[in-house]
Amino acid sequence: DLGGEELTLRGARLPLLVARLAEQGGSIVPLDLELGEEERALVISGPNTGGKTVLLKTVGTAVLMAQSGIVPPVGAGTRLPWHEAVYADIGDTQSIAQDLSTFTAHLTRLKAALEGAGPGALVLIDEIGASTDPAEGAALAAALLEAWVVRRARTIVTTHYHTLKIVAARAPGMVNGSLAYDLERNEPLYRFVKGVP
Repeated sequence: DLGGEELTLRGARLPLLVARLAEQGGSIVPLDLELGEEERALVISGPNTGGKTVLLKTVGTAVLMAQSGIVPPVGAGTRLPWHEAVYADIGDTQSIAQDLSTFTAHLTRLKAALEGAGPGALVLIDEIGASTDPAEGAALAAALLEAWVVRRARTIVTTHYHTLKIVAARAPGMVNGSLAYDLERNEPLYRFVKGVP
């Protein structure tokens, strides 16, 4: 279902990961995620190699595939809003040729997302505010999240900053989430858990 304001993924899979795991004889843990109309920003935390970046890529790929007329690998009950613009900052965009440090490259993309994002925009940021002083990075990230919520952009970010987890727990329009981790076996479960940082 395409349209509306709720973002619901049922059994979503990242196509490239499905192909890679099939070659290796593995299987993927499908993503189930639900964000209501007023849940404008999702702050995802969790350990490294826990699947946070894959979650961002899965959401972005499903949205772009659906809007391109390609049926994404999702299950029944999936509902995707129509997004007028998609802004993503995933991965290191450092460039010696363009004289961009990692942080400067992130700032360039964050600025574009801030200037362009409004109702109907999707913003996907991996490790928001990283590659600089943690206190300054967390403050910048909190200010950006608040601005995107006010502008009614749908925003999903990953972080390790405790400050952002607190902001998401207290601010209207924001919600925490994480990917489950088996503490006894010390391994990620790759299952999204809403409301729990």
